[in-house]
Amino acid sequence: MEKIKIVYICEALGGGVRKHLVDLLNHIDKDKYDVHVIHGVNRIDEIFAEAKERLTNVSFYAVAEMEREISFSKDFIAFRKTAKLLKNIKPDIVHCHSSKAGVLGRVAAKYAGVQDIYYTPHGYIIQSPKISTKKKTLFTVIEKVLASTFTSKVVHVSKGEEAEAVKHRILKREKSVIVYNGMNSPRDYQKSTLSEFHIVTIARMDDQKNPWEAIKIVEKLLGEFPNIKYTYVGDGQYLNEIREYVKSKGLGKNIILPGFMNNPYKILEVADLFFLTSLYEGLPYALIEAMAFKVPVLASDVTGNNELVVDAYNGFLYQLHDIGEGSNKLRQLLTSPERLQEMSENAYQHFLDNFTIQKMLQSYDELYSGA
Repeated sequence: MEKIKIVYICEALGGGVRKHLVDLLNHIDKDKYDVHVIHGVNRIDEIFAEAKERLTNVSFYAVAEMEREISFSKDFIAFRKTAKLLKNIKPDIVHCHSSKAGVLGRVAAKYAGVQDIYYTPHGYIIQSPKISTKKKTLFTVIEKVLASTFTSKVVHVSKGEEAEAVKHRILKREKSVIVYNGMNSPRDYQKSTLSEFHIVTIARMDDQKNPWEAIKIVEKLLGEFPNIKYTYVGDGQYLNEIREYVKSKGLGKNIILPGFMNNPYKILEVADLFFLTSLYEGLPYALIEAMAFKVPVLASDVTGNNELVVDAYNGFLYQLHDIGEGSNKLRQLLTSPERLQEMSENAYQHFLDNFTIQKMLQSYDELYSGA
């Protein structure tokens, strides 16, 4: 049987988008699919670079002009190069990931005559509460035109993300399909029994992830609970600023800021609680990873987070920007080891029921095969 030829197009190759794509590349059935990847070069992290070297059964094509920032000259060159590659590859399916590739890739695929074009936004920029009304209107119109004319299906990673698209009339529900992110269950390991209470965040230090709120909530409780050890893994625009703040306040023994780590799973193995203060999400891999490691979650009550955290079952949700409520929820977990243990078991069961790599791959196989 002839293989189904699929091209993934992605500009943002870090964080959850990269993890999603690399997981697909690692596990998709290469006997059934002939896999190609067109990608940018400016936002490649070490994990994608390693995967590119290792995956000899996947064809990669770098397009240097495919960048996050809007530049009409570079964007036009990136469009031409992408369209030319697609005409040479002649794929059955093109699947674009995240916003920049979602624009250039879908238009190029349509221009190249590709019939089946899919798009995964991994969170719409219009979900951000910080975006201006003018920009929100512009991006909504762009997404609406692309969804109606250049897209076979939009693949949303959560029901909440789909609901946002429908609410803003980007598409009708029948043009959407939901495929939850998934990951492998971690290898067996021995859970640490250290005297500190380990809180962990794995996220970029940028506006979307709202890291200052996490620092403030933890700081509020350090006088009451000096055994807290909070590790925030991730780099980004606020890392140096927050490092300076932690140093100036003498909080370095309690708040650890290692920056980016290739393998943060070692941190999850000793974690008692995962903490995420995002302004908005698609469906964050970080929370799925935490649950896979039997770590309960405290997270802001926003789209994506509130589809993974069942409040008072596998963790707690708190009202975004309500530092008092966030601190109170954290205090409950610090003072209730029995409840924390129950939430730990519930977190792992929630992962097994909904967010394994096998479930994700089955959903994509059904989508790509037209089942």
